[in-house]
Amino acid sequence: MSTLPTSWFSHIMSRAPSNFRQQDVTRAINAAKRAGLNIARVEVDAKTARIIVIIAGCENKPDENYWDRATMAPIAKRKRK
Repeated sequence: MSTLPTSWFSHIMSRAPSNFRQQDVTRAINAAKRAGLNIARVEVDAKTARIIVIIAGCENKPDENYWDRATMAPIAKRKRK
């Protein structure tokens, strides 16, 4: 069995192009720091190249609604004639 040259193998099994670069993540982190935000963590989705910077102390609660906590002014009772 003959062996194939390594240049031929690397040509077929080449790496897929990257969707994001380290400098993209660094830019996102530096932008958040310049804005005065405290970074808790950074998430990167390699398939979609989506970079998500999670801010510390900013828990987003999807079940919480502003209007659930809002207080209503008391409704004046109408006087009947």
